[in-house]
Amino acid sequence: MKNRAYFILLSVLFLSACVPTPKANPKKTSNSNEVPETPSVAPTPIATPTSTPTPTPTATVAQIDPLAVHAWHLNNTGQTSFAANSGIAGFDLNFSTSSYTGNGVLVAVSDNGVEKDHEDLSSNFNLAFSKNYSSSNANWYADPTPNGEGHGTSVSGIIGASAGNGLGARGIASKASIAGFKYVGLPINQSMQVDQANGNYDVFNYSYGGYSCYFDRSSTTYISQLEYGAKNLRSGRGAIYVKAAGNEYAGYNSDCDSTIAPEDDTYYLGNATLEQVHSYPWMVVVGAFNANGVSSSYSTPGSSLWISAPGGEYGQNYPAIITTDLSGCDQGYSKSSSTRNAFDAGSGDNPNCNYTSVMNGTSAATPMISGAVALLLEANPNLSWRDVKYILAKTAIKIDPTRNNLGHPGGRNLNGHIYEPGWTTNSAGYNFHNWYGFGAVDIDAATALATGYTSTLGSFKEVSVSSSANLNLGIPDATASGVEHTLNITNNYSIEAVQIKLNIAHPYVGDLGVELTSPAGTKSRLMNINSGILISDINDEVLLSNAFYGESSAGTWKIKVVDGASDDIGTLNNWTIKIYGY
Repeated sequence: MKNRAYFILLSVLFLSACVPTPKANPKKTSNSNEVPETPSVAPTPIATPTSTPTPTPTATVAQIDPLAVHAWHLNNTGQTSFAANSGIAGFDLNFSTSSYTGNGVLVAVSDNGVEKDHEDLSSNFNLAFSKNYSSSNANWYADPTPNGEGHGTSVSGIIGASAGNGLGARGIASKASIAGFKYVGLPINQSMQVDQANGNYDVFNYSYGGYSCYFDRSSTTYISQLEYGAKNLRSGRGAIYVKAAGNEYAGYNSDCDSTIAPEDDTYYLGNATLEQVHSYPWMVVVGAFNANGVSSSYSTPGSSLWISAPGGEYGQNYPAIITTDLSGCDQGYSKSSSTRNAFDAGSGDNPNCNYTSVMNGTSAATPMISGAVALLLEANPNLSWRDVKYILAKTAIKIDPTRNNLGHPGGRNLNGHIYEPGWTTNSAGYNFHNWYGFGAVDIDAATALATGYTSTLGSFKEVSVSSSANLNLGIPDATASGVEHTLNITNNYSIEAVQIKLNIAHPYVGDLGVELTSPAGTKSRLMNINSGILISDINDEVLLSNAFYGESSAGTWKIKVVDGASDDIGTLNNWTIKIYGY
């Protein structure tokens, strides 16, 4: 019920920017109580481009990039990265032996714009492919210069800041071509939304998203575009869509309902799978971990996660991410007035405030994966979108390996029921955790596997089976046994993703947990009990799990719906299971 008393410390978290000031942090590390800032032109007519350009070469004589030594995500030596405390050596991108630079790969950064003339980005910036969705130009090709907010510029630096130029740190794909989209924060219509997922680009980076205090639906047209892009762009090999999981480990329901008065506000626990675009296989959904090798305190968990990468904490008490910022000390994250740390206030290491050490969030983790994907595509341009996902999963590291079954962060557990299961190893040998997906990205291992890789994935197929439309199975209150129902799949596919569609009548969906069990016995938690979301009923909503990757689809699948609280009665009306695989 809405007015239950909740005993939890909360974070207010926002996806399309660095994580803003938390009221307090309930997660599991000591990296809390930080005080971050909230991040958040005249266009030049440009002819519609038709091919991927070659980026401008960097200087032939490499120079030391002075901030690279502080960039723990590149090489974690236990440095502080200008925060008060250090991380733990070894937890980084495993980026040491790769000779690839992303050369010839075009990455679209759909964000709030990118500073095209930044000293550490300009040599890799591609204006011809950039867009500004406030422009009246044909197909919105225009200068994407932002309006004083550094988010997109910081994201771009993580992907493709130049290396060996004696400036800043470096990007993961230091010779990739970056096209900036000025998209986030503008009045957007469906045509624009579809457009920023289309075109002659190899990788699309989406360091933005919605709140997960409700089922965040997208238009069927946009979902169809993502499917089209994954199956048809890159000359049929498919574009790679890389998406932030979210910064909502916990948040307030007023994020989704502005009519809620402060005295009536309640918390919710985030679930990345509630954002509909995450519940299709076209996206690579990314979680964040910090410099201590543990899921970042804000990172939204969920069964739709694929991979994790460094996102850090807030850069004041514990390290965040060092990257490019808007030039000058009067805009972006790094300003003369900053109280985060001396570096971001324009210290001797950053006198012109052209860089920041406080970029964080799954917004920061996502471009880590986009940069890694650019390296994979340089190593092997023939990789399909499915090959890329396979390589990332196959080479991922089981980070935080002793993270076992977890209780409810607010203590609202149900006897006999596990709130959040720990690491699971499925019958195909893949490790999976809702905090991390398959684990932490390993760039060295991934590029090694990509080099000379020949795909073993067969033709992509889908099959779905539905229950009766009128199951009307009662969900018992506050009982771990819940209600169960099974469906049988006869097709023997190797699973790449499993999606369910649910119809449940219940006045308080926040009570409910949903678990799916495969024929091999692998269990995946798609929704957690007592999440605090205030919506009623689940009507044709889709949820996706990656935990069954590589297993056989054939056999009996079991859904279990648990009501974690008393007083509110509901029914499982019907459900459908869809298998994606080959």
